[in-house]
Amino acid sequence: MSAETKRPGRVNAAEKAKRLLTSGRLRVLQVEGNLIVAECRGDSGEVYQLGYQPDFERWGCTCPARTACSHMQALWSVTAVER
Repeated sequence: MSAETKRPGRVNAAEKAKRLLTSGRLRVLQVEGNLIVAECRGDSGEVYQLGYQPDFERWGCTCPARTACSHMQALWSVTAVER
């Protein structure tokens, strides 16, 4: 298969996170102390809820990914939790 006909590989989560940020699909809705609430429009058009819950010391996203998703990586790029 030549370079011209070769299909592009899957984009990794870090690259997708950059695309989500540059296309304005991540919205940070609330930051109070270490509480972070955000939403992100995925490639499917679905809007996922994500953020950090300080009471449980836990990051979370409502998307079906089982590992650190691109939505979370985008949020990590623009926020920090004070330890």
